[in-house]
Amino acid sequence: MSRTCDYCQGVMGEGAAKCPNCGAAVGPREAPDIRFCPHCRRRLLALGSPACNYCGRALPEEYVRARDALWQKVSNATPEELKELERENNDEALKRALKALLDLDRKK
Repeated sequence: MSRTCDYCQGVMGEGAAKCPNCGAAVGPREAPDIRFCPHCRRRLLALGSPACNYCGRALPEEYVRARDALWQKVSNATPEELKELERENNDEALKRALKALLDLDRKK
């Protein structure tokens, strides 16, 4: 039975250790980084967008769900929760987004 490569969607034969098209290893892989486009590998900018800001290709459903959940968490958070998210998160882009949200709240 053949499998489909997770990276290039190429067909791999039964028992293959690597994809013949792209060389990706067969087997479990780490969770995808939803901060970067899986197609062009550039940083995604908009949390609610279903497509990449650069290449325009549709993001996988798991990316859209995870980014939407993050957007909901940030948009529904209290100012104290936003400050806690900003302190505990190591992602500089998310920190900048949180800072922008906090600054918008202060301007109102």
